[in-house]
Amino acid sequence: MVASKLKQLSKQGLLIVGIVSLLGGIKAVSNFINVADAVVTQSPTSTAALPTTDFLVCGEATDWQRPSRDQQQKQLASDERYAPLVQDKDFQQFADQFWQHDVLSFTTYGLSARMEPINLSGLQSVADNIWTNCYSHEEGNDINAGNLAEAWLMHHQVVDLQWQDDRYVMVVEPSNQGMQVVQFARHDSEVLLPLTVVTPDGNVVAHYAADW
Repeated sequence: MVASKLKQLSKQGLLIVGIVSLLGGIKAVSNFINVADAVVTQSPTSTAALPTTDFLVCGEATDWQRPSRDQQQKQLASDERYAPLVQDKDFQQFADQFWQHDVLSFTTYGLSARMEPINLSGLQSVADNIWTNCYSHEEGNDINAGNLAEAWLMHHQVVDLQWQDDRYVMVVEPSNQGMQVVQFARHDSEVLLPLTVVTPDGNVVAHYAADW
């Protein structure tokens, strides 16, 4: 299984990721904006404490653009985690789930469980920023406890989020560039997040449940 191979590789990379995360915490990155104050009037120590209809954009890279397919393949081939797998058909099918979706959703958290979504979605250039801005308090624990969910938006911006008829309905505006990490309190206990993503004019945006 491709996932089991990657999880074995993840064990080797966790220390590196931890160091990168620590370094990222002391780096000032101009193109990655923490917009918590624009979403809620007071920033809580844990985003699980947000009011039930609120969401938090914990980080945003306004000028990010997904690399071309050729650039992505070269990047993966240069990474020792993926170099042995880039020609593997099962791996390509696995990787395409992240590459072909503009919205990823998460109900679990772990360092290794974020590495593949970041790398396979073409988000390598903003990886440090995601670690630093979105998991610096108790967010990881809240996600794993079922109190918090997360969605990554690529080339879209969140407009609204409502809990309607046992589902989350997220309204997003398409954009030529940019990515956002959105965290929100959970009202469900489902294994698969009951999330529907739509544009303001009602078009459904397919999303991928990226937990693995």
